[in-house]
Amino acid sequence: MRDNDINANGTNANSSNGARKDSLEVKIVVAPLELLEKYDRPGPRYTSYPTAPTWTDKYGPESYAKALEVASKKTQEPLSLYVHLPFCEKRCYFCGCNVFIPRRRQHVTDYIETLKLEITKTADALKGRNKVQQLHFGGGTPTHLSVPEFTEVMDAIQERFVFLDTAELSIEVDPRVTTKAHFEFLSKRGFNRISMGVQDFNDDVQKSIGRVQPYDRTKKCVDYARECGFKGVNLDLIYGLPKQTVETFTDTIVKTIGLRPDRVAVYSFAFLPTRIGNQKLIKEDELPSLHAKYGLFNVALKLFTDSGYIQIGMDHFALPDDELTIAQGKGKLMRNFMGYTVNKATDLVGMGISSIGLVSGALAQNSSDMNTYLAKTNAGEFATVRGLRLSKDDVIREYVISSVMCNFILDRAEFKKRFSITYEEYFGSALDDLQTFFDDGMLTDDGKVLQVTMLGRTFVRNIAMVFDEYLKKQEAERPLTFSRTI
Repeated sequence: MRDNDINANGTNANSSNGARKDSLEVKIVVAPLELLEKYDRPGPRYTSYPTAPTWTDKYGPESYAKALEVASKKTQEPLSLYVHLPFCEKRCYFCGCNVFIPRRRQHVTDYIETLKLEITKTADALKGRNKVQQLHFGGGTPTHLSVPEFTEVMDAIQERFVFLDTAELSIEVDPRVTTKAHFEFLSKRGFNRISMGVQDFNDDVQKSIGRVQPYDRTKKCVDYARECGFKGVNLDLIYGLPKQTVETFTDTIVKTIGLRPDRVAVYSFAFLPTRIGNQKLIKEDELPSLHAKYGLFNVALKLFTDSGYIQIGMDHFALPDDELTIAQGKGKLMRNFMGYTVNKATDLVGMGISSIGLVSGALAQNSSDMNTYLAKTNAGEFATVRGLRLSKDDVIREYVISSVMCNFILDRAEFKKRFSITYEEYFGSALDDLQTFFDDGMLTDDGKVLQVTMLGRTFVRNIAMVFDEYLKKQEAERPLTFSRTI
C-alpha cells in the first residue's frame, strides 16, 4: 500500500498528466496503477457459487418441486423469501436488472394475480414449513405497485407464511415514485429495512444515465422512513458512471453522509452494452478511466470511514453499531442473493419472474421472460427454467469464497471443524495460484488465518476466483462476460 494524491480525474496529482489546478485533492491510501491494470479483468461478484453461467436447464420444475418437498420436512427451520416485482415507469440507461415497463396497468394486475398463484403453490409444497426470518422485495421498482396492489401481495404471503418476531422485512424503492402512503403501509405491515436507489446526486450525471432524481426528493423519503420507524435506512450509490469526477462524487457522498443512512452500498458500475441493450444509450467516452474510477471509490472509502462508517465486504459501509458491522467483526457476516446478512436461512425461496432461490442444496431460477413466467405459473407449474444441485465440493468452495469476500479471512480451524479436512489438503494446487497476491501485499497468513489486507480488499474478487473450480473451464470455452473486477 502507498499514499497517492488523487485528483478529479483519478490521476496522480503529482504527475504531469495535465491535472486541473482547481481539482480537489484527497489524501488516501490507494493501489498502484500497475496493480489495477494487472488485476482488472472480467470476474464474478459471487452472489452465488457456483455462478449462474454454470447452471443447467436440466434442472426444471420437477427438480424444484422435489427440492421443496425435501425442504418441507424441516418444519422448525425458518425460511428466507425473495419476491421479484419487475415493474418500472422507465428503464434507466445503466440498469442491468430484470425490468418490465408495463404499457397498461392490466399488465401489473395480471402479474399480481399470477404471483399470488405461485405464492400459494409454493406454500402448499412446503406444507407446514411456514416460518420466515427474512423477506425481501426486489425489482424493478417494488413501489411501482400502488398501496392496494401491494396489499394484495402481502395478504397472499401472510395468509400462508408467518413472520418471526425478529424477522427482517426489507424492500428496494425508487424515491421518485415512492409516496408517504407507501412508507406508512410498509411500516404497518412490519417492514423494518428500506434501500433507496440514489446512484449519484449530480444533475449532469443523472441526465447521462437517464435517471433524474432531485436530492430533495431523496431527503424527503429518508425523512418519511425515519418518521415511520424504519430501523434500517440504506442508500445505494454507483461509481464509474459517465461524467463522474472526484469533485462531483465528493459532493454526492457529503450529501449522503448528511442524510446519515444506517448503511450505504457503493457499487461499481458494470458497463456491458453487448449484454444489456439499454446501456448502449450511455456514451462510452464519458465514462471514467480505470484509474479515475478507482479514485472515485477511494474518495468514498475515505469520506465514509472518516465519518464513522465501517467498510463491509467489498462495497458496503455501515455504522459501528449496525448488525453487519458486528457480525463482520466476529467473522460471522454472510451473503445471499439479497445482499449481506446475518439472517441467512438454510433455504431461500424465490418467487416472481427471474427470481433465484437456494432450496435443499440446489440453486433454482424462474424464467426471465414475462410471457413464459405467466403461462407456466397459470398452468399450475413452477416456472423454474434452470438451476444446479450443489456438490460437496461446491459447498466447500462456496464457504471459502463467502468467508473471503464477506469477512476477509479464512480460519483454518473453523474450516477443519466444518468439513473434517485441512485447508492445505483440500486446496493443494490452488495455493500456488495465491502466491501472486502474497507477493503483491494483498494476503497474509500466520498459519492459522488467511487474511485479506486493506490493499487486498480492492482485489477480493480476484482472490476469490482462485477457489472457483469452474472458472478455468468457462474461460477455455468462451470469453467471460462478467463485469470487470476493478
